[in-house]
Amino acid sequence: MSMEHKSFLFNTSVFTKELSEIILTAAGTENETLLISFINENLDNLKSPYSGQKLTNEWHEELETEDIQELADFAITKYYNPNQELGLSFLWESLLELFDDLDLKYNCEYYILGKSLNYKNFILDPGKMGLGFVNSEHITDIHRELISLKEEFADICEAENFDEKIINAYEDLIMIYQEAKESNCGLLMTF
Repeated sequence: MSMEHKSFLFNTSVFTKELSEIILTAAGTENETLLISFINENLDNLKSPYSGQKLTNEWHEELETEDIQELADFAITKYYNPNQELGLSFLWESLLELFDDLDLKYNCEYYILGKSLNYKNFILDPGKMGLGFVNSEHITDIHRELISLKEEFADICEAENFDEKIINAYEDLIMIYQEAKESNCGLLMTF
């Protein structure tokens, strides 16, 4: 059974400046102290990744695994709203399959799955189903590229007997990138 694709507008540039190193340091040292401090210091700007509700001083009570992955999941909500999901639902795999036939600037998986945050043996993946980021610096180029390849994509769909839903999913992907471009954000992609 296919996983449901989700994407969110995500402030990748501020995330990179403020939190990505903290996550990687916590993972490399197996010490979550810096992450817990970050959460406590930014409590007013964080939400629960489970409920989408604003975090309170009792946020610890929501923890299930209490590991670095889960703490990072709480901390990254500073850079996106978990209540505003934009994903491709279950059509992402078909899109990805057809992207192999396009001449794309980046690796085809980057457009739909983003790039993971990793260091040595650690990969940020709180839900254990995949999590990646599309950097804000790439959004405009990717948006422009997707628009320019729309007709070619439709021709590939027709040649390979894919139905109209896949073309609609491609248009949804263009809209996701357009929203990111208009918001001056990157994207977080997950399942």
